[in-house]
Amino acid sequence: MSRRSRITGMLVTFLAAVAVSAFAALFAFAFRRSIHYLLEHFGGDERSTAVSQTTSPLLVFAIVTGGLLLASWLGRLAARWRHERLGLAQIAEATRGVGIGPSLSGTLVRTSGTWVAMTSLASLGREATILETGGSFGSWLSRKISRPPADLAVTGVAAAFAAVYHAPIGGFLYVREHVVNQPQRRTAGCALAGGVLGWAISVRFLGGGPVFERGIAPLGVDSFVHAAVGLVPALVATRLFFMLRQRVVPAQMPTAETARTWSRALFFAAIGGLTVALVPLASGNGMDAINKGVAGATVGLGLALCFGKIVATTASLAAGAPGGAFSPSMAVAAGAALLAFEALDTLGAPLSGSHWDGMLAAMSVGVAVGTQAPLVGIVVIAELAGDVRLIPVCALSVVGVRIIESAIRKLRATRSAGLPLFAETLDA
Repeated sequence: MSRRSRITGMLVTFLAAVAVSAFAALFAFAFRRSIHYLLEHFGGDERSTAVSQTTSPLLVFAIVTGGLLLASWLGRLAARWRHERLGLAQIAEATRGVGIGPSLSGTLVRTSGTWVAMTSLASLGREATILETGGSFGSWLSRKISRPPADLAVTGVAAAFAAVYHAPIGGFLYVREHVVNQPQRRTAGCALAGGVLGWAISVRFLGGGPVFERGIAPLGVDSFVHAAVGLVPALVATRLFFMLRQRVVPAQMPTAETARTWSRALFFAAIGGLTVALVPLASGNGMDAINKGVAGATVGLGLALCFGKIVATTASLAAGAPGGAFSPSMAVAAGAALLAFEALDTLGAPLSGSHWDGMLAAMSVGVAVGTQAPLVGIVVIAELAGDVRLIPVCALSVVGVRIIESAIRKLRATRSAGLPLFAETLDA
């Protein structure tokens, strides 16, 4: 290949990456704004938690349950149509040159299911299908212009992540740790470019900005004490949330439309609707409720974020509604840590400093455990809050989690091998 051909190819890839990043950022913006518009138009507030609090519990139950059933039907429709070409796993395969890549049309059907669930006040993470759409569009465009599928697929995922979470570096690391393990240098470069472009387009043209409030005093000793206290509760709660999803959430495979299938969907949809009706702060993806911790950190908030979110989101996913658990995992971890802080206050051993900084640190645990991406956990919370001062305290939390999980794995391996936990001393 001549030098001119290489330069032309690089230019085409760059322009395509800009187009994919712009699409991903615009799609993320339109997805979020359309939900906010409908909630504000019909419910008087763009926040799902506020609408759930001001609406009759019976009506909330009916809306959430009905929305989850419709979302489940759309998810099943997409699975019957393109199940072998849906999800981040298919995008990861595309980056390795395996298969024909994800289906953009099938992904859009799945995404419409998430949109329906979110507009109906359900407890769900909306970000997963947005990332899948960005990656699927990149893969589709690469086929149209005969470019390597890996480059534009990871560009779309990273750009969508950056636009949703105000996290350009987090988008790159998410692709590196969660989507593609050990990507090639060019693929990694495209992921970094997608993260930066998606973030820049969102901030410059779409009014994007930090999602969370900044830390109060994240570099102070009190913040590190909060992080240490909230570490184990956040880890236990996030692990519980993960295990429940693994046990009850159906696989993304086409299933026969039987009475049993829909009875199961109705059962879990009703649980999701009842939980949101009784615990309005469990509505949505958790971001609005988390932000209440800045000035209103209470036991009630902790219970809603931790247990309310675990039950409502698990039920929504078990009903078959397409969606993710990235944001709900952050809410669960923050709620568990807040409950630990409030318990110490009740026992007469209050922690000095702000509980908010401890909640932010705990959210890094939720990300690291939920995605098995420790670097994302360290960085993305700081980007979500627009506060780089959070990186050290988040790093402490994530490193602590890694140490605890490593010790647990070692303990399990030792017990399964029938070896003593501690070697006997042979010195005379």
